[in-house]
Amino acid sequence: MKTINIICKIDQRIIEKYLKEQRSCGDRISLSDTVCAGLKLIINKKSSSWTYAYRKRGYLDGGRRHPQRTLKLGDPVQMTPSEARLAADAIKAEVRSGRDPATTMRAAERSRLTEEARQKNCSEWLASYTTNRMINGANKYQRDEMRNVRLALQELKVADAFPQEISPRHIRHLTDLHPSKPATGRHRLGALSRFLDFFLDEEAIEVNPVFSISKRRRPKPPAPRSNFFSPDQLKTLWHSRGLQPRYLRYLRFMITTPLRAGEAAELTWDQVNADRAEINLSSNDTKNSEQFTMPLNHLSTSLITSADQGHKTLVFPLSTNRGAQMSSWSHFNKSVRKVSGLETFILHDLRRSFSTLMAENTDVSEGLIDSLLNHKQSATRGGVIRHYQQAKHLEKRRAVMDEWGEILGAFVAPLESSLEPENE
Repeated sequence: MKTINIICKIDQRIIEKYLKEQRSCGDRISLSDTVCAGLKLIINKKSSSWTYAYRKRGYLDGGRRHPQRTLKLGDPVQMTPSEARLAADAIKAEVRSGRDPATTMRAAERSRLTEEARQKNCSEWLASYTTNRMINGANKYQRDEMRNVRLALQELKVADAFPQEISPRHIRHLTDLHPSKPATGRHRLGALSRFLDFFLDEEAIEVNPVFSISKRRRPKPPAPRSNFFSPDQLKTLWHSRGLQPRYLRYLRFMITTPLRAGEAAELTWDQVNADRAEINLSSNDTKNSEQFTMPLNHLSTSLITSADQGHKTLVFPLSTNRGAQMSSWSHFNKSVRKVSGLETFILHDLRRSFSTLMAENTDVSEGLIDSLLNHKQSATRGGVIRHYQQAKHLEKRRAVMDEWGEILGAFVAPLESSLEPENE
């Protein structure tokens, strides 16, 4: 945009004159005041503002003067020319005293923002956290994080407290709340700590109180689960008669494909590439925030294509509410346990079954098997390899999934041509 520079004594009549001229010509107009050197009124199409340019006293190394800085003082509606000159004089006085007005103004603005942040309670901050960091619970992992933060605040009775009121004493109390459920305690503490880190970023607190808790007080990690299903148990699960058709189709897909439960339950048709027989998940769809491609074998492909997708967004619409996300996981697990007789059934054990049975029945490397589980460690490389090795081994993983399909074909009867019609 062209700028028209005009030197004059700025008064209200001059301001009104050039406001009209700017509307007619459309160019930016800069009025330089002859009474106060460095004072300008910048008139733009949508806004106008007073500015003052100054140089800090003294010299930089090498004998050069400090660079010129420009501060915005206000707009001509709320600040008259006389008031603008007084504001400029105040800046001149601060410069003469050896201070830098820009630094002073930034410090004052930080103090103002910090004070505003301290006036919001934890519930109000949770709403901001949900929107800005958790993307309003776009996936299962973000929803779990929000739920654990909310429950931690409720358990500590600090939902209505201000961030600075959360003390190490509260954190120690949280670590003692779930002695018989160490996994729950760790989830609560981890989620709350990340929420408090959000406070740090927003300058609502100065120190995360979780850091003051000794390792001895923190919930110990639970013993790693070792359950996996034998071939006979997989066959039992595959033929779980009495299970709702929508549940059975999803269960069989989880047996054939080692996706996480939430990734498969929230799978949409636009994430399925039928021509290449693969599923493509973006970094927003995975737990480790890494883009991921899952090849499909003939069994998983048949299960995906067995449904009428004409009016559905989700590949596996598990909820009775059309288009809604699955939330009744407890009911799902209980239903599978009831019809299969496997009282210890947990969906996640299907991923461990894939890993274990592939290792026992093939010569596929553990690293390649683990890459199909899409663990964070599988995507983490150090040193030079981290920057130069970007191979995804997609064709090798495709061969592994095809081999898994053949192994399953031997464990269970071939997939029926169709499932029972789903109840809408």
